[in-house]
Amino acid sequence: MLFASSLNGRLPLFLASVQIQGYSTSALISKSERLGHKRFKDWFEIINVKTAKVGPRLAWLLRHGARYHNLYVRPDGYALVDEVLRISPFRNLNLPDLKELARIDPLKRLQVKELRPHQWWIRATARHSLKFVNPAWKEIRNAREVEGCIYYADGNEWQKIRLEGIRTRLNERLITLSQTVPEYFGYSHTEPSTVIVIHIDVKKALDYGLTFFAKHDKTIATEGDSNGCILPQFFRKVEYLQWSKTIILANKTGSEPTETHARPTP
Repeated sequence: MLFASSLNGRLPLFLASVQIQGYSTSALISKSERLGHKRFKDWFEIINVKTAKVGPRLAWLLRHGARYHNLYVRPDGYALVDEVLRISPFRNLNLPDLKELARIDPLKRLQVKELRPHQWWIRATARHSLKFVNPAWKEIRNAREVEGCIYYADGNEWQKIRLEGIRTRLNERLITLSQTVPEYFGYSHTEPSTVIVIHIDVKKALDYGLTFFAKHDKTIATEGDSNGCILPQFFRKVEYLQWSKTIILANKTGSEPTETHARPTP
């Protein structure tokens, strides 16, 4: 990068541009006046290197490479800053560096937030290859933020759940739940229709330390406890939903239509 002195002998001529790397002209001039020309040149080149090289590498780590570094990533894509800075390519960075990277990155690939008191997290904003990660997930902080939290099970599954709790399925990291019972959920035209509806006490689970995430389609997800489980102690209510059929019109010959009404029986 070429620098030339301006009329005052200190400011580089490229400051005439309107905005560079997210910094306004006035901000760059102020920075240059505080640091002096040589230190300002070093600082500006560092900013360019970090944006051009570190930013994309960091975004790749958070979007695709976490599994190769045993980096924990939440369902909404956030990873602990402290854990990220332990990984070799980023050990020379610190929290202010990450904040600055997120601020000046013209593509806005990174977000840095204090999600817990004195606990900073970072995530990539673009699409992830980790199938359980979706930036559309929003953490539930208060039970009042959702209409309900429901898990469905059949009779056979319930016998195990009532003793051991709800566990993640094979090769899955999240337990998927719903806020409401869809109309005609579990109804079958050909065989008896029954479903177990388990209502989760979200407030109690949050107080215990479980985390829940919700999306606009009213689906909810949780990783459960450290064993990937929602224990029975967090079940607020369990319902046995059964569909009953009442035939109000029938014809044995089949020449006339048969009309059937179905309704749920809790």
